[in-house]
Amino acid sequence: MGSRLPSAATLVRFCQKLNRVKTLEDDLMETSLKRCLSTIDLTLLGVGGMVGSGLYVLTGTVAKEIAGPAVIISFLIAGVASLLAALCYAEFGARVPKTGSAYMFTYVSVGEIWAFLIGWNVILEYMIGGAAVARAWSGYLDSMFDHKIKNYTETHVGSWNVQFLAHYPDFLAAGILLVATAFISFGVRVSSWLNHIFAGISMGIILFILIFGFILAEPKNWGPENGGFAPFGFSGIMSGTATCFYAFVGFDVIAASSEEAKNPQKAVPIATAVSLGLATAAYFLVSTVLTLMVPWNTLVPDSALSDAFYRRGYSWAGFIVAAGSICGRFNNIFCLT
Repeated sequence: MGSRLPSAATLVRFCQKLNRVKTLEDDLMETSLKRCLSTIDLTLLGVGGMVGSGLYVLTGTVAKEIAGPAVIISFLIAGVASLLAALCYAEFGARVPKTGSAYMFTYVSVGEIWAFLIGWNVILEYMIGGAAVARAWSGYLDSMFDHKIKNYTETHVGSWNVQFLAHYPDFLAAGILLVATAFISFGVRVSSWLNHIFAGISMGIILFILIFGFILAEPKNWGPENGGFAPFGFSGIMSGTATCFYAFVGFDVIAASSEEAKNPQKAVPIATAVSLGLATAAYFLVSTVLTLMVPWNTLVPDSALSDAFYRRGYSWAGFIVAAGSICGRFNNIFCLT
């Protein structure tokens, strides 16, 4: 029996189904969710999603290995590029105030098959982002206790040598993700207030880093004896920009929360622009302070900021920065979960 090929009309109908778009309700503001988030709530949510691991780890890593003191230029360029992408999210979030972020926007404007692919990419992004930040949080906390948690786990539970996995089961990172998930399950109002608390603490510690760091700044650390301002040249700056873009990926959490905003048409664009501006300023100023406090080629990537204060003889300041790092990373996990 010969196989029967589908007719042209069948293929056309199949392609039409793949590219059909979602039809929205007449009242875009109608939702089963509670609209209780203000512009300030969304702004702090965006800041919490962007300022965390990137500030305490990425600045030292990019400065030490990729760009040198010119990391500040890398953050500026990455911030401008992120702003252009964020403005697209802001426009969609204002026009389509529904939850779902890029998945919903693609479903409404392009078609179902593309939304299906984008949706799984968004899930993968949040899974990888949450796991990466949780691992960074766990490693930083473990380092404060001289890696006793890691050593105990490897001794009593076991370890493995797989290239794309951690060398041991990180129960601490898994636990912090479960704690963040538990807080979120109480509702958006509770999670919003918790985000306010953690974001406030993080911004307070960032101000402490800037004020005290500029007092300890030494311009000679940008001098020729340490390789100059851009020791890796223009290519290093652009390579650093590609890496620094990772620090801004949390801005889409604002668009994802538009269905819970009181006035999404106004709040989403304003919150997106303000949060990105604050995040870019924080990364620019903190990386400036860091590379002026100690020579860029002597930075410790995993704990650059706290280590810089330790080396300048202010161990108490290093402890405050370490505590801020833990708080900022928890807020990062909280927003990504």
